[in-house]
Parts: sequence; structure tokens; C-alpha cells
Amino acid sequence: MSAGAARLTISASIVSAELLDLREELGRARDAGVDRIHVDIEDGAFVPVMNLGTRLAESAVQWGGLPVDVHLMVEHPEEVIRMLDGVAVDSIAIHAESTRYPRRVLGIIRSTGRRAGLALNPASPLPELAALDPYLDYVLLLTTEPEDIVPAFLGARLAAIEQLSTGGIPVVVDGGVDPGNAGAVAAAGAAGVVVGRALFGSTDMAATVTAIRAAAE
Repeated sequence: MSAGAARLTISASIVSAELLDLREELGRARDAGVDRIHVDIEDGAFVPVMNLGTRLAESAVQWGGLPVDVHLMVEHPEEVIRMLDGVAVDSIAIHAESTRYPRRVLGIIRSTGRRAGLALNPASPLPELAALDPYLDYVLLLTTEPEDIVPAFLGARLAAIEQLSTGGIPVVVDGGVDPGNAGAVAAAGAAGVVVGRALFGSTDMAATVTAIRAAAE
């Protein structure tokens, strides 16, 4: 991260947490120094898994220790946005591949007072974002294949991070981020990272957070 750049934000992806001990896992992430909690909501259709749902997002909000971001990996994002009525999540990201009308759906998110994000799968071409600027707060760029059981970080996406970050929209990188690649991700221009396995699989989460921040400096 260049001198004067904002600190890289770290979001803890609870899909990798031990859900039977969710309150403890959330507290461990907060105490380790992460900035946000990240909840993937999946429908088993847009992606071939169905790990988490709206109840997990609601539980994370009720816990209240950190802001909660939601990533909708679903075919009909408008329906799930309605399901989240009254749930005080900070932001919602929809997939560009899930709707023909991203401006409208991003506008729906904004109308609820939340930040609106556009998520992109690794195989998707980078869209022209200028038309979305009035409705878009950040881009969530996936750097692993969603269908992989043990996904690997796709280093080829570093060029996409750099290209998107030059457009002025904050880029959050999601997938396979760890202390070993966080420096390259930050150098490419990412404003934030979503981290799952590297955090919740660590015996010393605080040390992992410190290592990611140090790599990004």
C-alpha cells in the first residue's frame, strides 16, 4: 500500500467459521481486529451450494459487534433484499451476472439506506461502470471460483483489481486472500479484502490480521 493510502479493510467471512460456535467465532474475529463481518447468502442455484441464509445475517446483526456486509449469490436478488427488510446490514452486494437490470437493483439497495455493491465472478468480463456510478458504492471482485470446494487464489485477477481501482470505485477482493498474497492485492489497488479460511482456520487470528495488514503496507 502506497504512502498516504487508506488502510486496507478486512472483512471476516463467516462461511468459514464454526457455525455451532458462531457467537464465539464472531467475538474472536472482532478481538483480532477485523473491520467487518461478511455474510454470503446462497440459493443453491446461482451457485451450487447453500451454506448460509438470511437468518445468519440477522444473527450477526443482532450480535452487534461489527458492521455486517451481505453478498447475495442468488438468482433473484430483489427477493432476498426484501427478505432483509428490517435487518440492519451495512451493505449488500449483488452479482452482475444475476440480473439484467443492475441499476434498478442497486437503486433498491441504496433506497434502504445501505451501501450497494456489484460482485463479479472470475470468468466475467469487467463491465463499464460509468452508468452505475450514481448507484454504486463498491465492487466486490471474486478471486476464487465459487464452485470450487477448496478454492485457490487466482493471481490473474490482479490485473482486474488494478483496472477497476483506477476508475475511482473502491474494490473489495473476495476469495483466497491470506498473508502471502495480501501485499499483491493491496498493491493492485484493493480498498478491502474478505478473508475466510485464513482467519477462521488460524490458531492465532490476531497474528493473521496483523500479518495481512503488514503485507498490505
